[in-house]
Amino acid sequence: MGLFQTTTRNGRRASTSVAYLGPAKGRGNLRIETEALGQRVLFEGRRAVGVEYRQGAQLRRARARKEVVLSSGAYNSPQLLQLSGVGPADLLRKHGIDVVLDAQGVGHDLQDHMQVRIVMRCSQKITLNDTVNHPLRRTLAGARYALFRKGWLTIAAGTAGAFFKTNPRLASPDVQVHFLPFSTDKMGERLHDFSGFTASVCQLRPESRGSLRIRSADPTVPPEIRINYMSTETDRTTNVEAIKILRRILNAPAMKPFVVGEYDPGAKVSTDAELLDYCRERGSTIYHPTSTCRMGNDALAVVDQRLKVRGLEGLRVVDGSIMPDLVSGNTNAPIIMIAEKASDMILEDAR
Repeated sequence: MGLFQTTTRNGRRASTSVAYLGPAKGRGNLRIETEALGQRVLFEGRRAVGVEYRQGAQLRRARARKEVVLSSGAYNSPQLLQLSGVGPADLLRKHGIDVVLDAQGVGHDLQDHMQVRIVMRCSQKITLNDTVNHPLRRTLAGARYALFRKGWLTIAAGTAGAFFKTNPRLASPDVQVHFLPFSTDKMGERLHDFSGFTASVCQLRPESRGSLRIRSADPTVPPEIRINYMSTETDRTTNVEAIKILRRILNAPAMKPFVVGEYDPGAKVSTDAELLDYCRERGSTIYHPTSTCRMGNDALAVVDQRLKVRGLEGLRVVDGSIMPDLVSGNTNAPIIMIAEKASDMILEDAR
């Protein structure tokens, strides 16, 4: 356990856009199009030759001399492939899309980390809730960030965490804890008006698998996403045991000076059945979807070991969708690694 490492520089988030794209903007061989919705990959036979995208009212095309690289994430990459005629043939024909390649694995095997949160009332006014809900403190926090790039506005949502086993017989930890110095009923909504903090459990290697399937040939129509959280007995048991362990941590002697009591789910939830119901009701994504265009050699694998789409030419997928399995932790750094490795392979193949 300890403080999380974050991708920040000088108090500001160093996203891949800031760290990679920003410095490359002046290159003559780079053109960035924004406010553009990808419509489909263009094919000549089974070779990808470009992309079609909509920008405002205009439909545009970009041709590829060598190859097309699809980096739209675990939801949009399989959606774009299906819209382009690469996916389960019965699904594509249902929506009137010409089949380029019957690839049953596109959109299959969706995996994600689910988090279940415990909210605690804090006995000291030291949480982000206290800063956000106090006009003077809020103003001072903004000024401190603007002038010195320090303070509350420089931190990630999860500042610290831990990994532990729900069963001592396991070879490695199967649960991750995220600690957040604020509390809310739902992420993205207003913070509580009391001093509070949050800790969440996240099963690292869920067995549950979901899917993504287009609902229309129209790229603006959101796809059907079925994540199927906790659809196996292992996943259900792991989440219940994880909450029980987290509760013991939050009620440890070292926490006594900071804890008034548990706000959510509270004492009303205590039995295994009640904890499972709470997981089902309040569990939510921790934003780690992967594996919908996964790498492999089996019949459902979408890309090979060089991230090329199997059965096609001139097309790679480079994002979290290619992971064969969900990693046991946060996905940001591994996905950056995937992109770094892919760039090496693209250069090797070009030579």
